[in-house]
Amino acid sequence: MEPRVKRLFANIEKDMDEVPDIVVIANATDPMLDYTFFYVTRLEVGRFEGSVAVLSPDGELHVVTSLLEAESASKGDFNLHVFKTLDELNDIMADLLKGAKNIGINGDELTFKMYNFIKKHAIDEAELVDVSKSVKATRMVKDEAEISTLRTACKIASEVAELTIDFVRPGIKEYEVAAELSYEMQKRGAVGPSFESIVAFGKNSAEPHYSPGDVTLEKGQFVLMDFGALYKRYCSDITRTYICGPISDKHRKIYETVAEAQRLALEEIKVGVSCAVPHNVAAEYINSTEFKDLFTHGLGHGLGLAVHDGGGFNPKAEDTIMEDGMVFTVEPGIYLPGFGGVRIEDDIVVRKDGPELLTTARRDIIEL
Repeated sequence: MEPRVKRLFANIEKDMDEVPDIVVIANATDPMLDYTFFYVTRLEVGRFEGSVAVLSPDGELHVVTSLLEAESASKGDFNLHVFKTLDELNDIMADLLKGAKNIGINGDELTFKMYNFIKKHAIDEAELVDVSKSVKATRMVKDEAEISTLRTACKIASEVAELTIDFVRPGIKEYEVAAELSYEMQKRGAVGPSFESIVAFGKNSAEPHYSPGDVTLEKGQFVLMDFGALYKRYCSDITRTYICGPISDKHRKIYETVAEAQRLALEEIKVGVSCAVPHNVAAEYINSTEFKDLFTHGLGHGLGLAVHDGGGFNPKAEDTIMEDGMVFTVEPGIYLPGFGGVRIEDDIVVRKDGPELLTTARRDIIEL
């Protein structure tokens, strides 16, 4: 029996008046895959397009997949059903859904086509109910196996962040740095980057979601790098901002303000505290300085199988209370249009007495 399936149904029982007979997690075509499929199956390799997981309240797990993915699926610990033809698929699904009058679906990640696929194989009187709130709550609290994998993903990203100090010099281009980040992460065991890396020089660093381009680094500019390693399907996410010297008083003031905002926010992260508190503390500090209103996003987001894995630190998260095992980014920033921006981002695990820091690269001001 799969404990993650049991945890999901326990959360469903808290959230809903009636617990579904089964929950069906269905993948469409990449990139429209439901990461919850990989959460419950623990499968680390394979694409599993069009594959389905059927979950029962007793923790039983069935996986339906094509012959193409049979070898990868055979590594999992569940009841495996492999189909060769469409008729075989239809027979397997009809059998697994037989008798289920209340079927849970993850509406946040389900395509309309796959919704109809489930509906087609259910009995006529079956009702499909959305359990995405419970899915999100389940995945927000990581087990120790997940945290161990995240530690490795964060270690890879941290090592590469330190390495950039040596190879980023005037004359290099943004896209060259982005390529080096990917290369160095894969050399250290990552499958690849966990998202499109952000590398921004000078005034470009004032754009939080900038894409690297054909821009050459010059002296006196910020160098902002936001990237992460994908390891066994789990994501890390780190940002470091360096200065291609000389460091001016303005550079230093912005950097030190962001660093202090992060330090204050980290002090508020512990079990039992509202997820709105760390953000509010960081924002209030920044707004007490000359950089008021230049922190333009939430303090952090959930991290796991997805880069944004549910939940986060922001003003609207008052009702979300931190629990042991939740994993978030902590990333205050100041963005000054026409000049540049600073963001310092680290990945943490919520613990009883404070955050466990997963990313370890230096956070002091660094001149390249």
